[in-house]
Amino acid sequence: MKTYLLLLFLLGCVGMVFGQENFNVRYRIYDKLGDYTLKKNIKTSFESLSEGEKRKIKEKYKIGDKISVEDKVIIDGKEIKVIREITIDDKFFQEYQIDRVVDANIGGVECGNVKVEENKLLVNLLLKDGKSSPVYFYELQNRKSPVLYFTSMTLNALTIPIKYRFRGKNGLDEEFSTGINGNLFWGIYSYGGTTFFYKDEIETKENTWRITGGLLVGASSVKLNKSNTNLADRPITDDTEITKGLGSVALGITFMYNSINIGVFLGVDYAIGKDASIWNHNKKPWLGAGLGYKIF
Repeated sequence: MKTYLLLLFLLGCVGMVFGQENFNVRYRIYDKLGDYTLKKNIKTSFESLSEGEKRKIKEKYKIGDKISVEDKVIIDGKEIKVIREITIDDKFFQEYQIDRVVDANIGGVECGNVKVEENKLLVNLLLKDGKSSPVYFYELQNRKSPVLYFTSMTLNALTIPIKYRFRGKNGLDEEFSTGINGNLFWGIYSYGGTTFFYKDEIETKENTWRITGGLLVGASSVKLNKSNTNLADRPITDDTEITKGLGSVALGITFMYNSINIGVFLGVDYAIGKDASIWNHNKKPWLGAGLGYKIF
C-alpha cells in the first residue's frame, strides 16, 4: 500500500517540460451553435433590391449630385487611401451594391479553421471539392462563451525525469529511476475544445483543452552495476559501473488546459551496446508521468 501511495505522489510531482506543435487542426462548424447562428456577408446589386429600397437610395443619391468616395490603391507595395469625386448617373446605380448579413446554411456539420477578429469568430471551411470557402462568422455576444470542438495531431518534445519500473518474475524488484532523457511524442489523435469568452470592446479570451493519445520514442542512459544486473547470467560482481544507452518506446495520453499539461506513459526501455542485456529491467515495462507548464 505504501508503494502505491508513493507512486501516486511521484506522479503528481514529476516535471514535464516540452514544446508542442499542432497539425491538421479542424474545428467542427455548425449552422446553429447554441444561441449563435453561422452568418455570411453577401453583396446585393441595386437591381436586386425591393422597390422601396431603391426609392430610398435614389432619394439619398440624386442624379447630377457630386459625392466623394474613398478608394484603396497599392503604390510601391503600400496601401494608400485615395479620395475621388464622382457624379451620380445611371452607371452609378448599375454598379451600386450593398452588404447584407444572412444565415450561412451550410447544411450540417463541416470542418474549418477559425480566427477571432473584434466581435466576430471568423470561419473558413475546408471544402471537400477544393473550392475556396467564403468567410463565414459567428457574431460574438458580450460575456457569453461559445465552444467549438476540434480534432488535430500534435508533436511534443518532452522529458520524463522519473520512471516507475514494475516488479517482475525471478525476483525482479520494482524501481524508481531518475535521469535526463529526450523524447518525441507523436499525438496521433487529439480531441478538444476552445471556449471563446467575449467582453465587449475589451478582449476575447480563448481557453483550450485537449486530450491526446499517441506514441513516444526517446533516448537516455543507464549505469549498470552489481545491484541492477544481479539477475543476469553474468552480472557485475564488483563496484564497476558501466554506462549504456537506452532507447525508449511508449504509448501515452496527455491532457492539456491552455499551458498546463498532464501526461501518463507506459513504455519499454531497450539497453544498447555490448552486454547491455544484463540490465535487470531491459525490455521490461515502466510507467512515467508528468505535470508541467508549456514554456516553448
